[in-house]
Amino acid sequence: MEERRRVVRGDAEAAVRAGALLLCVVLPAAACPLPAPALQQGGVQAAWKVDGAPIAVGRHFAIDVRLCPADAALLRVDATMPEHRHGMNYRPSVTALGDGRWRAEGLMFHMAGRWELRLDVQAAGRTERLLDPITLP
Repeated sequence: MEERRRVVRGDAEAAVRAGALLLCVVLPAAACPLPAPALQQGGVQAAWKVDGAPIAVGRHFAIDVRLCPADAALLRVDATMPEHRHGMNYRPSVTALGDGRWRAEGLMFHMAGRWELRLDVQAAGRTERLLDPITLP
């Protein structure tokens, strides 16, 4: 209990600075809401959806990606099978659509099992890797 009192009685100015820093970290995500479920890594959020038919083994598909903050750049989209230690046989193309929206075309999962979709995103001078597990029966 004594430790808690020391924290409460600490430097009020430092507490205000810490609160302001927390607001700076939290507000960008709130100012750019993404549909759930959104991926998050560092200060970047991403939401993606399949364009068209559901993902099927051996069939090309495209995804639409929305990034937050909107000025973030989608550098690369890829997928791997961690248990098999290999990735896709195709390299998708990525196109900027503006306002934090991107499109990746030419993805194909060539076998059933657990995949990890990987989005490499650059924002505020940093590159973040966002992973999303996908299991194909």
